Amino acid sequence: MTAELREAIALLQMSALDIQQIVSQELSDNPCLEQEGSELPDGDWMDVAADGAQEGDWDTSLDSVSDAGLDGPVGLGGGGSFDDDGQAGWEATAHKAATLQDHLTAQFDQIVESPKLRLVGHYLIDALDEAGYLRVDLAEAAAKLGVKAEAVDDARAILQSLEPLGVGARDLAECLRLQLHAADNLTTAAEICLNHLDKVAGAQFEALAKLARCGVEDIRDALLDIRSCNPKPGLSYGWAQVDTVVPDVIVEPDGAGGWTVELNGLAFPKVLANAPQRVPAGGGKAGEQARSYMQERFGRAKWLVMALEQRARTIVKVARAIVAAQGGFFEAGAEFMVPLTLRQIAEQVGVHESTVSRVTTGKYMQTPRGVFEFKSFFASGVASTGGSVAVASSSVQAMIQRFVKEEDPKKPLSDEKLVTLLKGEGVDVARRTVAKYRGILNIPGTAERKVR
Repeated sequence: MTAELREAIALLQMSALDIQQIVSQELSDNPCLEQEGSELPDGDWMDVAADGAQEGDWDTSLDSVSDAGLDGPVGLGGGGSFDDDGQAGWEATAHKAATLQDHLTAQFDQIVESPKLRLVGHYLIDALDEAGYLRVDLAEAAAKLGVKAEAVDDARAILQSLEPLGVGARDLAECLRLQLHAADNLTTAAEICLNHLDKVAGAQFEALAKLARCGVEDIRDALLDIRSCNPKPGLSYGWAQVDTVVPDVIVEPDGAGGWTVELNGLAFPKVLANAPQRVPAGGGKAGEQARSYMQERFGRAKWLVMALEQRARTIVKVARAIVAAQGGFFEAGAEFMVPLTLRQIAEQVGVHESTVSRVTTGKYMQTPRGVFEFKSFFASGVASTGGSVAVASSSVQAMIQRFVKEEDPKKPLSDEKLVTLLKGEGVDVARRTVAKYRGILNIPGTAERKVR
């Protein structure tokens, strides 16, 4: 794999903000690169040919490349700038420290496979403040995303089960309650304290003990457990400001029942490669070095322009394929999302699956329903009773969670009963699968759930 192809791959996986930083750096370093629209000074021009791969060959190589060819770090090759420690500057740009949102999204996607539930979960994760609290009205979120309120509540419940414990809470009491419950410290005394934080602040221990029908020592023990909790769990991770997201494409109705998908000009810097000016024509070593340097700079400028154009073409092709596949979401909301894999889009667009993976990470589309990362539209599915891949795996998890939430606590549902209820919803799964999903959702067995 050539150095130029490796750099092209690095460009492909960068976000719009990363690209703007790289282009700004290149404009400063390369006299043969110009911002489109800027005036060029008068002067003599020297015809210098750029060496390197032809555009057609390079396009084909990028579209067919897989991770198998990446036997080293993907970063800046020859002609670029490096950090003091020798690491490629572009590689450092492409790999950022994980934020709270990154950490939660990775956990959520491991548990959830339903396209609908993933998209709702990502929306809620993006709505968290820096302390990890959920600052969005759930009913408004359901209306905006075009889903039932139950779907938003399911996504919220899964979010609140993730690490760090306490994230996704809507107030301080709920944040502390989530942590106490996970630690099996949510006693009656602790519950009363959480419900009367004003009395806790006023050290009204006897009043709290009377409400909890317990001794003052029990209240003091509960308060020790409460003080061991983290009231701002999100602060232990980096914070990603939502306003730094620059949509790569804009999706709008075309007026004929379809959708247009266009590149967002703000996310794609326009640059031109211009032949070097006033290159010394004299002989000698100095003249030869000057000509060689300017030839290399011009070649690099032409390559960068070509690489950015290919990146833009690939992004818009993938975005259009996603919109076509998830038309139900754009028409009617997340309830109508379908299972979708990277391979399906790769086959439709005609590129390698790893290329689609890079394009869908850190790229965003602006839609009438909000701004979403490309990868939010991907998830696998499981077979329905009709034999088709129409039900996503964590839709099944959401159903199980709903059944358990609605069960009679004196007669909790067995796994066999849950299997029967799922079949009634058109989903055919084995009992061991139900047990597995219960474990993922931290739902105890019937013996632990039964209230005597």
